[in-house]
Amino acid sequence: MDYIEQEKLTRAGDTSPEAIHHRLVATRKMTGMTSKQLAASAGIKYTTFISQEKAGSPSVKLMTFYLKAFMVDYNFILGGDPARLPADVREAILAELD
Repeated sequence: MDYIEQEKLTRAGDTSPEAIHHRLVATRKMTGMTSKQLAASAGIKYTTFISQEKAGSPSVKLMTFYLKAFMVDYNFILGGDPARLPADVREAILAELD
């Protein structure tokens, strides 16, 4: 898959709540965790996590968790830029978006 196709899948440049939600769901699925498990691992209250994920407005705490635990950069979550993701992480997330 070339870079243009990757940008289309990740909705690069789209900062709408729907696009952020799309990337958050794919990133969570890449982890292999349920929403509840991820919220617990990130130290976020589950009900807050669900409403943030659905609204497309992730907390700084969640984004920091993704960065530290999975090397998923803020630029990917908020803006869809796949270039900063490690190759294995990028491929795993793209597989969830496909």
